[in-house]
Amino acid sequence: MNPFLTADYRDGRVRTGDKTYAAGAYAVHLLNQYYKNDTAARLSVYKRHGWNAAEQLPAGYLNHDDFAMAGTEIGYILDTLPNLKPFGALDIAAERSRIAELFSEQNAETITRFFVCRSAVESRDQDELNLGFLPKEYDEAFFREANALIAEIADTLAFYNAISEDMQKAHRQLTVFADRVEEASRFDEEHLLPIALEVFGKTPFVSKTEYIPQRKNAKSSAFVVARRLYFDRYYSFIITDFFEGLHYGHYPRRCGICKRYFLMTSARKQKYCNGISPYEVRGKKVTCRKYAASVNRKELAAANPVVDLYNRRCAAIRTEKGRKTITEEFAKAVQALAKEYKQKAQQDAGYASKQYILDMSRERLYAKADKRLK
Repeated sequence: MNPFLTADYRDGRVRTGDKTYAAGAYAVHLLNQYYKNDTAARLSVYKRHGWNAAEQLPAGYLNHDDFAMAGTEIGYILDTLPNLKPFGALDIAAERSRIAELFSEQNAETITRFFVCRSAVESRDQDELNLGFLPKEYDEAFFREANALIAEIADTLAFYNAISEDMQKAHRQLTVFADRVEEASRFDEEHLLPIALEVFGKTPFVSKTEYIPQRKNAKSSAFVVARRLYFDRYYSFIITDFFEGLHYGHYPRRCGICKRYFLMTSARKQKYCNGISPYEVRGKKVTCRKYAASVNRKELAAANPVVDLYNRRCAAIRTEKGRKTITEEFAKAVQALAKEYKQKAQQDAGYASKQYILDMSRERLYAKADKRLK
């Protein structure tokens, strides 16, 4: 497993290197960065020798020039990768050092010697091998180390040879998903998941997982458990990031003003992002949402199911208070409790999609408020 691309996941957050974002942020970055600087196109030209070396190793021979140039090509790829998250936060210098050591002339000679020795063993009669008569070329420790070296080189070549195609495939699928978001009746995991599965299908990912201690936050001395994933492909990483985000109600949307993608972290039907609009209002720079409001395209509060339910419940409470069917003290307690539920729903997509509606029912809300007052 290529050790270069790793990510730590916990509670809807993803950490790579020293950077932490909401899960799903890297999928959004790919959508916005794909055409900038022609990143994927530039990477696609650096793989001719990598392909050759990858084909030679299983066949049992190695061209030293192809092998050396494969390492050089990966170096060129590493010049470009920092333009794309998460690679800018990863240890590029350490990866360069690993690649230089891995594709050294010494390793090329080791692999060639291994192929010669393995050929000598394979040329022996099977009956002799069954009886344990091995040729002098056989060295168990050397064979084990050479096989491990070849496996690491093969994993590394597979990762870098596929990276441009992985970007193209992931970008194409993410674009289709973002274009189909409006098909969902609600923008939460339950309603967006069927669209995601239809777009991405059931793609098996090869990854290695381990559990690690992680600080609760940058200032905390307490540790919690997080999952560290090692990815064999960039595609595996970016789609894992997308689905990890979707699990917590995060999904990519395209702004109707600037046309850039942004990460939504709630079930609101928000059409415009909080980034700077390409248009000005009375000569001043404003966000896309403020610009939309200035041209009468502001999203209505009714489009937010969490706020809509809260507003309707508060209106009912005010009506009952006006009719003297509940006391002013009780009305104040119920409204405070409803506000707590609303704030929790805005922060927790899972709660908003299921429990929030139940908790905001008149019976449950009044019973809970009554217990608090007692």
